[in-house]
Amino acid sequence: MSMQLLTSTPKSCCPAPLECEGNFFIVRRGTIWESYVPVKGTFTFDGSQNTTTATIRIYLFDGKIITRSLLPGQSFVFTGDNIRRIEIYVPNGSSNITFRHCTQELLDSNCKWKDKCCPEYLQCEAAATYNNIPLDENFLLWESTIPVTGSLIINPDAFSGGEINIIIKKFNKPDLTQKIKQGTALHTSDMKALLINIPGAVADPPGISVEFCLIDQVSEKEKC
Repeated sequence: MSMQLLTSTPKSCCPAPLECEGNFFIVRRGTIWESYVPVKGTFTFDGSQNTTTATIRIYLFDGKIITRSLLPGQSFVFTGDNIRRIEIYVPNGSSNITFRHCTQELLDSNCKWKDKCCPEYLQCEAAATYNNIPLDENFLLWESTIPVTGSLIINPDAFSGGEINIIIKKFNKPDLTQKIKQGTALHTSDMKALLINIPGAVADPPGISVEFCLIDQVSEKEKC
C-alpha cells in the first residue's frame, strides 16, 4: 500500500484592494477625478473659502448622476460605490474648493476558488467646514448611496445661544434627530445622509465644522 500525504487545503484569499487618499484645490472647471474601474469612497468638497457658485456632478457606472449645487462658502461630502467620474462646473472665474478623496477598489467577491472572499471594509476620515447655510431649511451636508457606520463630530463655530437641529437619515430605519447647542459627537449605523436646520430666530447663524469617521457596512450575506 502506497503512502499518502494528507494535507489540509490552504485557505485562499482575495488580493487586498487598493486604497488611496489625497487632496488638492479645485481651480478650473472640468473633470477633477476619474476611474476606469469601479471604486467606493468618500469625497469632500470644502468650499468654506470659496467665493463663487459651483455645481458638482458625480457619475456612477450604472448611469446614475448625483448633482449638488453650492453657493459661495457652502460645502458637500459624498460617500458611495461604483463611482466613475467627478466633474465640477464654475460659471464665473475660478473656484477655491478643497477636494479630498479616500477611495478603495471594488474587487469581485467571487475568486477563482470555490470559496468566496471576505469583502474589505473601507474606513475614511474627513473634515469639512460649512458656511452660508440657509436658515429654516434642512440643508444637506453629507449623503451616501451605501449604508455606513461611523462617528460625526458636529461643532457650530462661534455659536452663542439657540439650538440647531441635526437630522441623520438612515437606510430602512427611522431618522435620528438631535438638537445641539454646542459641539456634539454622534455615533450610529445605517447612515444615509446628514442634514442640519438652523432656526431663523438665530441672530448670528454659525458656520458648522464636521469631522467624519466612516466605515462601510458589509451585508450579512457577504460576511465570512
